[in-house]
Amino acid sequence: MTITTTTLIICSVLLLLSLTTPLFSAIHRRPSLSDDMVPTDVDESLLPRLTIVLTPQGDYRQLDEHLPLFLTQDYPPGYDIIVVSSLGDSGIDDVLKRYRGHANLRTTFIPDTTRYMSQRKLAITLGVKAADTDWIVLCDSSCKPLNQRWLYTLAMQCAPEYGQILGYVRYGKEAPSFYHFERFYTTMYLFHESQHGTAYRTNCPQLLFRKSMFMSGQGYQGNLKYTIGEYDFLVNKYAHRGNTGISLPQESWMEEDSPSEKGWENIHVFYQEIREHLLRSHRHRLLYNTDHTLLHGFLFLLVAALAYGIVTLDYVVIGISIVSFFLNILLRYRQYKAAFSEYAIPVKPLRGVFYEWSMAWHSVRTRIRYEYADKFVFISHKV
Repeated sequence: MTITTTTLIICSVLLLLSLTTPLFSAIHRRPSLSDDMVPTDVDESLLPRLTIVLTPQGDYRQLDEHLPLFLTQDYPPGYDIIVVSSLGDSGIDDVLKRYRGHANLRTTFIPDTTRYMSQRKLAITLGVKAADTDWIVLCDSSCKPLNQRWLYTLAMQCAPEYGQILGYVRYGKEAPSFYHFERFYTTMYLFHESQHGTAYRTNCPQLLFRKSMFMSGQGYQGNLKYTIGEYDFLVNKYAHRGNTGISLPQESWMEEDSPSEKGWENIHVFYQEIREHLLRSHRHRLLYNTDHTLLHGFLFLLVAALAYGIVTLDYVVIGISIVSFFLNILLRYRQYKAAFSEYAIPVKPLRGVFYEWSMAWHSVRTRIRYEYADKFVFISHKV
């Protein structure tokens, strides 16, 4: 059999791409947990007193289930919990009455006359203003600490150079495997960006930030009308290079109740609107788009090469196409096996490979839903 120049070029390109495209992935760039182990010799006198701000809006069952885990944290410097709810929310009121014996639990309310602004952002603003500490821990009542040292481990990240620190939140085990994958996959992009540039946003509802930074920047001024995006706008507005840390130790993780299918879809559709108003949005998407262009470009060339080999009866090209395909899957499988093990993601590694291939198509589907959505849904001020 004569091997032509065309055959050599096709086979060389396929083998090269099969080996290199796995390097262009958020999973390959993930922060290693071994680089951020919890130190054992911490001077507790240097740890700051903290305030946890919770803003439940009607989800009193989650607050009732998770509040005890916040109230029983082992944190010697001390901490406060401020729950901000709507005035007259009987469900929330009943929950808070059961825990009113805790001296560090405080409550404030959103005025019932407030209009034309996001109720959640207003609640966060009221909670921050009511805090007596500089460092604020913002998280959702749908989330729970995984241990009693959660707050302690999180506080150890409060370095002087940081104005905000991104926390990691995984879904509970009841969540579909694709939810687990997508949360983890997106988080790795955002963590990498925070570590090596300027933070863009966070998709995890756990954020540690300075009250002084929030107040001097006038809080959510400029984006109060958007009904969601509390964490996105906060991180995006106040981030500059080097001022945003990430908390990687497993003891600082939280777990979030799985959203409903509709709730999960809405999160992604709403992000399509939010990203139009975030700084550095195009620069953020450049890395993601580059990775997926290379991924799908490789798959397209693989199919094209296989078709060429079949039509021309070039068995070398057919063979190398098949080898390249499985070699690429093997390398990605090894990446996902290591990553899922390190971050305790309950997804089979092989599924991760195919989920990554499908991410671009999920994005297209979400974008189509956004284009047909009523744009007044995204704002509180209906004009």
